[in-house]
Amino acid sequence: MPILSLSATPRVAVRPLTRPTSRADLSRMTRYRGGTYSHTVDTVVFADGTSARTDLIRLNPNIEAYSLDFGGIAPTRPSRYRADTWAAVPHLRTRAYEAEVAWILRNSHPTISTADLSRDLRAAGYPLGTRNISEHEAIAGTQAAIWHLTNGLELDNRPLNIPARTIESAGQVHVEFGGERQLAGYAADVVSGSGAVLTLQKSRDGEVWADVAASRVTVPAGDGRLSKPLGVGATVAHRRHGRPGGGYRHYRLVIDGAATITNLTFRLADSGLYRNTAPIVHLYDYLLAGARAARRAAVVPALVATEAVAEAGLVGPFQLVTADAATVTAGHGISVVNADGNPLTKPIAPQEQFFLRVAGGAGSTTLTVEIPGDPRGFGGRVVTGVARDEVAGTFTPLALAIPVQQIVGFEIEWSGSDR
Repeated sequence: MPILSLSATPRVAVRPLTRPTSRADLSRMTRYRGGTYSHTVDTVVFADGTSARTDLIRLNPNIEAYSLDFGGIAPTRPSRYRADTWAAVPHLRTRAYEAEVAWILRNSHPTISTADLSRDLRAAGYPLGTRNISEHEAIAGTQAAIWHLTNGLELDNRPLNIPARTIESAGQVHVEFGGERQLAGYAADVVSGSGAVLTLQKSRDGEVWADVAASRVTVPAGDGRLSKPLGVGATVAHRRHGRPGGGYRHYRLVIDGAATITNLTFRLADSGLYRNTAPIVHLYDYLLAGARAARRAAVVPALVATEAVAEAGLVGPFQLVTADAATVTAGHGISVVNADGNPLTKPIAPQEQFFLRVAGGAGSTTLTVEIPGDPRGFGGRVVTGVARDEVAGTFTPLALAIPVQQIVGFEIEWSGSDR
């Protein structure tokens, strides 16, 4: 009887494809020079002290995007862009962060509203307060997170109220901040057997000290949390015209008596907690934490065919390696069936066995695997925007903020013979 047999080493090749599910027209995209007075422009400060302006990059017709290269150059005249893959951007080939950037695009603005994004931040434990993150803050935090992955830039997310250095010695705790700080108060856990007196002192250089006005407090014997507010202007070192007054870099808490001080913390005066606004910092941290989880959960789609044979018009078994159930279709005249030979009418689960029913003398086919996945989940792709008419390859490549469904093709070939 006629029998189909797979070659000794079935040739199974994977060709990744990406197709945007958005109805946006990606065949013609034009970037115009950005406006100076966009209401969504913001500025972020990096850990090295440099800063950059952020905004959504808006392509015609009605496509929004983020920069994928901090060192890229914006065109000064209308420039045409084409939709492409992550691998089409030269400097990203050595940075395998597509899964991370895809998760960020699906889980931040403008894919989701600022109200939903704010709810996500609160649910994740970030102290956003009662107000929602603003649009320009959402864009700034998202762009900073993408630049961290594509260019290695670190947003300055260090709390300003945490000292850069703490030195504990007999009878005192000396702290040094990373810059001038005005303090609104301090707090500490205090354990004392017979009571003590605490005094906060200030210094410009860590050598000459002076008491901070109204900072002295007497603690009784016992243990507990001490919180001491400071008066307005108590730690102002100098004033500049038109700018907030500067504080001191060095402070020390002097202990007169037998007491142990732990968990010493400070509240700032006339300053935010970060150099960037707190919502930008919280979103940056939230997105990078989610992106790292996306990388750990990411699954590279694969087709397992190690036990596949071709016999009696059936080729298989095959198994998909995917993160979610997927819809599988084959070429003309070939159907996807289960082990009993019945057509599969629902998505195939990861590791579920399936077969191909072959008609006639077919010896090859291409499986198309559509993985819809969770729009807010893991394992997505990024559609990039690459300038068509640039001269030296320096125009900024873009990550299009559009939903993407992952589609992968598997080319399968087998040999057939009559016996």
